[in-house]
Amino acid sequence: LQLGKLEEAHRDYSRLLKDDPRNVDALLGLASIALRKDQPDQALSYFQKILEFDPNDAAAQAGIINLRGQNDPALAESRLKTALSSQPESGPLHFALGNLYARQQRWSEAQQAYFKAYTCEGENPDYLYNLAVSLDHLHQNKLAAQYYQMALKTAETNAATRPVSFDRIQVRARIAELRP
Repeated sequence: LQLGKLEEAHRDYSRLLKDDPRNVDALLGLASIALRKDQPDQALSYFQKILEFDPNDAAAQAGIINLRGQNDPALAESRLKTALSSQPESGPLHFALGNLYARQQRWSEAQQAYFKAYTCEGENPDYLYNLAVSLDHLHQNKLAAQYYQMALKTAETNAATRPVSFDRIQVRARIAELRP
């Protein structure tokens, strides 16, 4: 998945799921692939399957709220905040809230949500990257460059275990543009 080999990743996750139908990592991987292939209904079904096994799974909750909330951002924001009231240390829920704010170009609020996601789960390169993007939009160039660099370093450190959704070459180019 991290290498962008979606068909191979799909095959491997499907094998895992065949051996263990309750494998949350496999279901999340398949949901991620479905989202990358612009198959929101398929992703939704994987997220719902996860919630059948664990109704409190924050990643699945965030995925469902994001998918369903695209047409009603106010409702999605309310649902995310409600979920966060019972799971305040959930990186995925804070990240989903940041993404919602970013889609609305509410960059200050997005930055705060991404920072909370990062404080909950500091080893997630996508949280660091999106925090950097929000800082970039807020014209905080020095901090943005710092967080872009942290995102790259974390992505390299966790390369074997955590896929990233950003283009590392573009991030390096942006860092070069931001630094004097």
